[in-house]
Amino acid sequence: MTRNKSIKIDQSKRSLNELIRLYERNYQKLIKFFPSSKVDKKINYLIPEGIENQEINIFCRNLSNHTSVIEIKKTKSLEILQNTEIEIYLYHDAKLAEVRKFNGKKQFWLRNRYPNRNMLSKDEKFQWNFFLEEFLNHTQNHGLGIIENALI
Repeated sequence: MTRNKSIKIDQSKRSLNELIRLYERNYQKLIKFFPSSKVDKKINYLIPEGIENQEINIFCRNLSNHTSVIEIKKTKSLEILQNTEIEIYLYHDAKLAEVRKFNGKKQFWLRNRYPNRNMLSKDEKFQWNFFLEEFLNHTQNHGLGIIENALI
């Protein structure tokens, strides 16, 4: 008689394939903001946060024909919170978007040893890119329009 063993999935052991799929999804969402990668652009819009609206600034600049950098900045809503700053590299030839810097911290490795000096989680890189995906979904569903067009 055989017994089925329950398979325990460890969320901290994300595979490289899962991370690449996340890069691809984020690229498809970001390219909607900047369909033409030939010029530097800046977008400002509002997003609801509690009883107030917070301003989001997105700036895109080209490094080369195949790579662009997008910087997303959100000012803090409360004094105790820090500003949110995300730096994303878009690789147009591979159609990937990778979070390279989050609030001033860089992350290179797919997995970290834990505990570590910087107190990063085991799958910090995946979490940063997953946060970007959630942020873009929230922006798409609840963004309040581009400020330049809204004030005219």
